[in-house]
Amino acid sequence: MNILLDSFSVLMGHWRLIGGTLLILFLGQILVWSVLKMIFSNELASDEYYSLSISGWALPIFLAAVLWLLLRFFQAQVLSNLIVFSLIALLAIILFLRIRKGLLQDSKTMLFILFVLFGLFIFLRLAFVSKAVIPLYFDSAQHYLIIKNILGNPASSATTLFSWPPTGYYHIGFHIVAALIASTLHADIISIMLILGQMILAVIPLSVFFLIRHETRSRRAGIFAVLLAAFGWYMPAHAVDWGKYPALTSLAILTFAVSLAYLSIQHRRTLSSGKYLSLNGILLLAIAISGLTHSRSLVIFGIVILAGIIATLWQKLPKLSQMIFFSAVILGIIVEIILIRAKDVFGPLFDPYIHKGILITGMVLFLSIFAQWVYPKLAFSTILAIFLLFGSLFIPVQGIPGYIDLTLLDRPFVEMILFVPLSFLGGLGLAGLERILQSAQARLGKFTFLRGKYIGVFFIAVLLINALSNYEVYPSGCCSIVGRDDLVALDWIDRNLPAEARILISSTELRVLATDSFQGSAGADAGTWINPLTSRATFPLPYFSDFSQQTTLDTLCNMQVNYIYVGEIGLTFDDTKITPHPDWYKNLLSMPKVKIYQVIGCK
Repeated sequence: MNILLDSFSVLMGHWRLIGGTLLILFLGQILVWSVLKMIFSNELASDEYYSLSISGWALPIFLAAVLWLLLRFFQAQVLSNLIVFSLIALLAIILFLRIRKGLLQDSKTMLFILFVLFGLFIFLRLAFVSKAVIPLYFDSAQHYLIIKNILGNPASSATTLFSWPPTGYYHIGFHIVAALIASTLHADIISIMLILGQMILAVIPLSVFFLIRHETRSRRAGIFAVLLAAFGWYMPAHAVDWGKYPALTSLAILTFAVSLAYLSIQHRRTLSSGKYLSLNGILLLAIAISGLTHSRSLVIFGIVILAGIIATLWQKLPKLSQMIFFSAVILGIIVEIILIRAKDVFGPLFDPYIHKGILITGMVLFLSIFAQWVYPKLAFSTILAIFLLFGSLFIPVQGIPGYIDLTLLDRPFVEMILFVPLSFLGGLGLAGLERILQSAQARLGKFTFLRGKYIGVFFIAVLLINALSNYEVYPSGCCSIVGRDDLVALDWIDRNLPAEARILISSTELRVLATDSFQGSAGADAGTWINPLTSRATFPLPYFSDFSQQTTLDTLCNMQVNYIYVGEIGLTFDDTKITPHPDWYKNLLSMPKVKIYQVIGCK
């Protein structure tokens, strides 16, 4: 009940922003639906079109955001929003009218169910916003700053965004889309990040429906896969706690591109050359935009392609060779899991899938037997993708400017995306089990509850009951670094400290790769928000620094730091080592949980 009340309060408080963002998303969906309808006509069902188009909504909106940015670059800031959205709306209307007469009358019930699920997902996700003081984790501060810079200085932003190598700006897709929405709806960036992030989470589960539905012809299996992706594990929702907005944005586009690749293979002989070329053009565009939204998604495409090729070759092997190769892959996954568990930095990778998610993971593993039995090629492709996904954690990459000891994928990204192949296996497995039971109906006798449709309802019910007892929609305490006192202190800094202030903030070492080398530092408390929100320069120092030592003071003097921020929560500086030295540090702001000191001990 609290979740419903919290979601409703956010809906009432931000209804303009929520409605405006949904309208933008809907325009993108209509454009994608219309273009795909012109390619496939009545070869796809309405629910399949819905799943594809909702997962691809960001493609036209990204292109619109690029146009908007270019118009601002050429000093057309006043008219840029009007021009862009007039073009989008006009194009959406024209294309929709062109395909309207050919709209299918099939699967209305399933189309309605998907639509209701999307609305339900959005509504439940809004509860997160009710408890979020500010977007969580240090990544969010960097995303905020990038969006702020795009909105504030379009000429400089455009130059920096499209320069190489990208230093200050990375994963630009999310940032320019968020900036476009913020500019259009006249909304503050923090609200845009929080609400757009939850809407992206609502879209992601629907993106897995198409592949399962089209391959198995089972709508129950498709819905089961959607619910697995939405509520089976606390990933990908937990990625918002990490501020992984670009990575989340790329997930739906990634699944959209995989679905298009699947259709491209299936229809290479049935589509006309013009339509086939158009389909592959959209596919390449989706891959490019996904890569711009999060560069590591290109590695995932490589994994999917390699897994598909190997699975195709595997099917041509003799049965004995197939079993040997399949067993080797399963053994390889087991060995990878052992190696991953043995490394402390990789340890948390399986937390979402073992702790509160152990029941659902076990259920998926059970169903994967039937997935491999009935849909061997697609199931084996998915299993191979998991094998390659784990293996990418250990494959080094050299020659990337500004990075050392880099691997193809890092632990947070693999942890965040693992739910996708597991959801595919669960959906395929349920469809496979239903088909096996359907073919064995004559032998079931009195055991009617084992018939296909009943077993599907059973697994969906187990999933939902587990979600009701274990799933958490609110922000995680692990990743919150800004408290109420911090917000007051940040406002105080903005009003009282000089623009040229140089402020010391707490940091911690960033460790997500299997290497002993230094991987960089990350903001450890609310100090990481000082620069994005107040434009004051900040300088990190490890949170365990001892301010009672002369060497620490000398370091501050050499850095020309003149203020120290001690935050409310997170890994903060120990101010008990600061207060005994009033000749070095002067207390400027003292709150119950936040302190700001001026460095006065430099000579």
